[in-house]
Amino acid sequence: MSTPLLKNYGFENTSDDEFEFNFEIPTNCNYTTQYDPVKKTNTISVQLNTGQTQPSTTYDTQYTTFYTVNGILDVRFQETLNGITTKKPKVNIDSNAY
Repeated sequence: MSTPLLKNYGFENTSDDEFEFNFEIPTNCNYTTQYDPVKKTNTISVQLNTGQTQPSTTYDTQYTTFYTVNGILDVRFQETLNGITTKKPKVNIDSNAY
């Protein structure tokens, strides 16, 4: 699934409770990660760099690692473009199934 600020994404199981996510974002964007301990949800937020108005057509691959909680990993992508925040895609992993 491709969105304006997220081109491709994937993940790899690197240990029993660790997953490495990779995703492509425009070169004039940045991202942050946040964990919500109540919802047990990880969010990757992508936004344009300060002063930018349109996403670049050139993409860089980014990497970040997340850990399961009781064998479950919930990762959501969130992008903000022109004041509009979109929350998709959403990835749910049950590492007990691996």
